[in-house]
Amino acid sequence: MKILILVAAATVLCTLLLFALWRHQPSIPGLPRRSAQAQRLSAAWRLWLVFLLSGLVASAIVALAVGEPRESSLGYLKFVLSFHNGDDSWMPMLRASAFLREHPDQPLYPSVFFVQHVKFQYPLTALLPLDLPQWLFGLAPDTVVAIFKILSRLSLVAIGVVFFKLFMGAVQESSGREALQFPPVSAGVMAGLSLLTVALFYPILRSEYHGQIQTAMTLAAGLALLAWQRNQPRLSGLAMALCCIIKPQWVVVILWALLRRQWKFAWTATWVTGACALLAIAVYGPRNFFDYMPVVSFLSKHGESYFINQSLNGLMHRLLANGVNLQGAGLVWSGTDFPPFHPVVYAVTTVSSALILGVVLLWKLGKRPSAVDLSLVMLSLTLASPIAWDHHYGMLLPVFAVLFPAALRRQAWGAWTVPFLWIAFVLSSESFVGATNLLAATRWNVLQSYQFFGAVMVLGLLYRVSWLEVRAPAGVQADHREAPVSGLGRLA
Repeated sequence: MKILILVAAATVLCTLLLFALWRHQPSIPGLPRRSAQAQRLSAAWRLWLVFLLSGLVASAIVALAVGEPRESSLGYLKFVLSFHNGDDSWMPMLRASAFLREHPDQPLYPSVFFVQHVKFQYPLTALLPLDLPQWLFGLAPDTVVAIFKILSRLSLVAIGVVFFKLFMGAVQESSGREALQFPPVSAGVMAGLSLLTVALFYPILRSEYHGQIQTAMTLAAGLALLAWQRNQPRLSGLAMALCCIIKPQWVVVILWALLRRQWKFAWTATWVTGACALLAIAVYGPRNFFDYMPVVSFLSKHGESYFINQSLNGLMHRLLANGVNLQGAGLVWSGTDFPPFHPVVYAVTTVSSALILGVVLLWKLGKRPSAVDLSLVMLSLTLASPIAWDHHYGMLLPVFAVLFPAALRRQAWGAWTVPFLWIAFVLSSESFVGATNLLAATRWNVLQSYQFFGAVMVLGLLYRVSWLEVRAPAGVQADHREAPVSGLGRLA
């Protein structure tokens, strides 16, 4: 009852704020009122706030209507503010680390993953941050995990700062004009809106609620985008390498960079990732290191059927009723079981993944890649994976910071740009599981994959903006397709 009252009250408040935004069209305090560039900056932030609040209201109304107030961004925000933090990533990592200490002569993955059915799905490079503090400083495993949980919560602030910097950089790039100078009060308001965005972004809240290493990966992905946007390829490659040691399939980004002759980025990402791999081989042994390959093969053949797997693989499993949809061990997600192998699911997953990655690797090879293009390959890697949990889409937050101002300024889909962008944002960034799970036992269970569909829309919009970047420089395009700053257009 308490969470019901809180979500209902917050929904009313957000609705009132939306009305105030529509009625009064406020500007960012401190910005010069006679500057067209300042008006465009205010309009971009105002529309972003409209997106954020309207998405929250839509999600909350649906959750309240089906009696599931917890299943909304506002519901999960309560748990995050209460410092709840799960062990979704840390538990299997602790189990793997303990096994290596207690059974140094036994193979890790065959024993833990295939025999004990513990879903330790990470490469051994991901164990290094957990084990190194134990070896170097004598810390207990639980102490190291507690420290990482604190750092993960603090990283939410860092993600907010990265979002702010990316958003401002994208506004500047899309306008093609000199950087706008604004007073501290303006910067403070915009930074506050960025932190509010993080606090209300459902995939990130889910990541923190479950205790996911994905929060750190979202920060690393955002830092890679920010460094790339600021023409710092070595720093961008370093941040991308941090993603690669957690998810080795992200080394595809290195191939993407090599095809575009981005040598500094590719070299830095390669040697950092390679150094971590060599350290893992030296510490854990070559057999344990390369035993990860059968795990990757198994995951690609089976995937996950549980409803929060927002990939084409998950959609197909659920559509064919192959595996658990809503209820696993303990009436929730199963930490031990996988869906049976299904040849149709495997074929569709393999072909779609090859197409998604093939297109993004060969897209506009002669173009100097922008932050939009790096966003393209990052989102493609998430969509191409057979397992893409809802919290994996936390990386969409820095992507939206890059995409949102660029799509508005270039009017990517003409008059349909704002509606298309809003639908993509709401589907990929909010929770509607309370309603869509009611369809789990029907053919309409494809609607459980709403987040996947939203992410596909974002991917399409990224391709469109990247195409427009080739056709005309930002400044030229802006001169021909100015976003209106008067009347109803002041929201857009």
